[in-house]
Amino acid sequence: MPDRSGVRPRVVHQNLDTAYVSLAALVRHLQQRDFEGRVHVELDEYDADIFLGARERPRVRERDHVTGREAEGEAALQRVFVRASEPGGRVSVFEGDFEAAEAGEHRAAAAAILANSTIANTETAARTQDEIDRRNVLQLSGELIASVERALVASGGGEFAARFRAARGGLREQYPFLSSLSSCVEYEGGESRLARGADVVSFVAGVCEALRRVVERAAIEDGGARPVRREVARELAALGERRPRALARFNFTPQLERIAGIRWT
Repeated sequence: MPDRSGVRPRVVHQNLDTAYVSLAALVRHLQQRDFEGRVHVELDEYDADIFLGARERPRVRERDHVTGREAEGEAALQRVFVRASEPGGRVSVFEGDFEAAEAGEHRAAAAAILANSTIANTETAARTQDEIDRRNVLQLSGELIASVERALVASGGGEFAARFRAARGGLREQYPFLSSLSSCVEYEGGESRLARGADVVSFVAGVCEALRRVVERAAIEDGGARPVRREVARELAALGERRPRALARFNFTPQLERIAGIRWT
């Protein structure tokens, strides 16, 4: 769309991968050049726009499609920088795009209020994001477990629940929480999430290792008569296509082929 002067925005960079680009450094670089335009960030179920004007503070608008939250202000800007530090996202830069400049005085007033409570907002945002991450990890883990269970049922690989319990029991020393998943899951407002004391990285690693052992045992007992690994690979490849960025963000992606025991990429 044309900017305030009637000139169409010019694409400066398009679809830069967040695995290789520091968004915070890019924004600082553009500010040093007195750049005027928009930086668009797109992540899994999340996007944001950062509007830059010469010698002006950045304005930001973020949208979390999981929670439905839309926010602006300094706390939102810091959340964008944190989210964009993960791989799998895309960053595009458009010169002369002033979409937010005509938003009206109420946005400027809201931004001023938010700026006056930056520290409190940042701490609240960090807690909120942590809770969202824990819900997302639990949801992704559930989808992963369900995918393996479907594969075992489809391939005749045996009863999943018993195999999963046995695999978790064998990992009790390394991942104590696996013996009873309910011990690290809490509920609030009808929603489940990992308990605040549960380590997200360890939880992901433990669940993936338990599922790998389930598939390995099923394949051994299969004796080659039923394509257990192939069916698991099919299910996990489909999951990877449905939720690529979320899986990558929480380090599930490198585990998928390991769980199946065969490569498909």
